[in-house]
Amino acid sequence: MKNGDLSVVYGILALFAALLCIAYLLFDQRRNRLFLALFGCVAAANSGYFLMAVCNSLAVAKVANGLSYFGGAFSILVMLLIIYDVCRMPKYPWLRWLLTGISIAAFALAASGDWLGLYYRSVSLEKINGMTHLVKDYGPLHILYGLYLLSYMFMMVGIVLYALKTKRLDSPKYTLVLLVAVLLNLGVWLVEQLIDVGFEFLSVSYIVTAVLLLLIYGMLCDYGIVQPSGSLVSVQLLTQLNTRQVNPGELPPNMEEMFCRFAEKVRTLSSAERRILNCYIAGHEISELPDLVFVSINTVKKHNRSIYQKLAVASRDELMLYIELFRCCGRLDELIDETTGVIS
Repeated sequence: MKNGDLSVVYGILALFAALLCIAYLLFDQRRNRLFLALFGCVAAANSGYFLMAVCNSLAVAKVANGLSYFGGAFSILVMLLIIYDVCRMPKYPWLRWLLTGISIAAFALAASGDWLGLYYRSVSLEKINGMTHLVKDYGPLHILYGLYLLSYMFMMVGIVLYALKTKRLDSPKYTLVLLVAVLLNLGVWLVEQLIDVGFEFLSVSYIVTAVLLLLIYGMLCDYGIVQPSGSLVSVQLLTQLNTRQVNPGELPPNMEEMFCRFAEKVRTLSSAERRILNCYIAGHEISELPDLVFVSINTVKKHNRSIYQKLAVASRDELMLYIELFRCCGRLDELIDETTGVIS
């Protein structure tokens, strides 16, 4: 492939990554901040690669190089945090801050370029067949960025293997797909270190990995295996209600408004969707629903998506939090429509 063609490829990838970011922001009801950050970082990395390929000045090339490093450094961080959450690992707030601090340091080192002579001793610009390249003389600390990427990728592999061994996701299939997504980036990075192919294949693997992670996360949320972030119901409040630490008659003033709004939304569900909701209220799992309501599992998933959208919840887990909150406060009858059939 000619260099001019490569710049077109970088442009297409940058546009596609930007469109993915916009599409996630507009259409995904879960609005997980980590995924929004991931798609934003992937778009930044691909934009940097494209800008590098078409720029005509060394100053712009350095900015483009820094932008690609920004996207790459923080894409790896966000992927690690997503996999950590998806695999339901223990929550240690200090760990997230530590990893973020390391990523900021790695980016700062890479973005310094030839300023201190530590990452690059010197850089210059050359143009071959219409495509711009940075000619780099690597400095003594250049290897640290590679070790940073490698260590984060190996941490992802370790987390997924641990989740597979301990069955933390209750689904070996999804865990293995997660492992494939991680190994894809690791394999591409290793190949790029060993063979100079003249193309940043990580720009493609970042996009593929981000989409795979989103698909896996969505499926796990649909099955209630993973609790999405940003739940509208306070888990702490629900726990207090269940243990009778809070009297239902002493709820915060805005809770009554929440009950009324949610019950009103429930009344907008179709009869088929109300039957699905009745099943969840009765404590049935999603795998039991096809036999109970005489539809396929794909139809159940379709109804689930519609229910989540109409009720403004992100997953079955969040829906069950609402149901348990109504149950704890003795108001469950506001959610049940007996005309559609109560599933016992």
